Amino acid sequence: MNFEKMYLEEDLFPKEITSYEKRDYGFLFYNEENKDSFDSNHAIIYREKIHDIEMVLNDIINFYRKKGIRPNIYQSIGEEGYFNEIKRELSKYGFEYWTEEQKYMVLSEKNTIIPNPKIVVKKATEWEDEYGIEIFEKAGEPWEIDVAKKALMNSNTLFFVAYYKEIPVGMTHCHLTDGICRADYLLVSKEYRNIGVGRALIYSFVEYCHTNQIDNCYLWPDGESAEKIYYEAGFRHVETKQTGRATIPGCRGTDI
Repeated sequence: MNFEKMYLEEDLFPKEITSYEKRDYGFLFYNEENKDSFDSNHAIIYREKIHDIEMVLNDIINFYRKKGIRPNIYQSIGEEGYFNEIKRELSKYGFEYWTEEQKYMVLSEKNTIIPNPKIVVKKATEWEDEYGIEIFEKAGEPWEIDVAKKALMNSNTLFFVAYYKEIPVGMTHCHLTDGICRADYLLVSKEYRNIGVGRALIYSFVEYCHTNQIDNCYLWPDGESAEKIYYEAGFRHVETKQTGRATIPGCRGTDI
């Protein structure tokens, strides 16, 4: 696995799911139809490309203010500690920031998951409205519907849907860019959790990767339960990064 390419992809994956504008200091991702999705609406900034941080923060705030979107900033994965360096400026412009651990796992071992035979996983190529109703809304994450729709429009997206008694109950999607496969999202309806839906999805996704010789695959687990499933599928922890996030709380558009 090329870790430099992996972390670059982690910075730039929103290109697959939203609109963006390039700046000298980074990128501005946005979706005016889905303002509640942080991954679809944030700036990514790079320390070595910034000469005047206050000018950059002003530009970010003005950009999102005009679109009625809360300003959010993501710290580049390769620049741990940068938000601590600029905490005075972030505070001055109304941003709150925090850091959190993000574990990275790469697919390097055999898939040992034994999926529930009652759950059928299919690779999807077109969006169906029942995905939104049965999976996203029942999982309590309706803002991710538009993200998934946009992802599915890209030819480099792999999209898998799990069915239980012919009802869609879970999904996962990932994308391939420059030889790197990033597992983007895993979601299961609250009504069908703890019956092996997530395990079946990850099993099918990993088997697809093995069959199609997709070797450079990574993800980051959201919690211990997910990490255990990924470990059974053959993913192994390679590094833990301190991610940084900044936002102006409770603000949109002219409220800023």
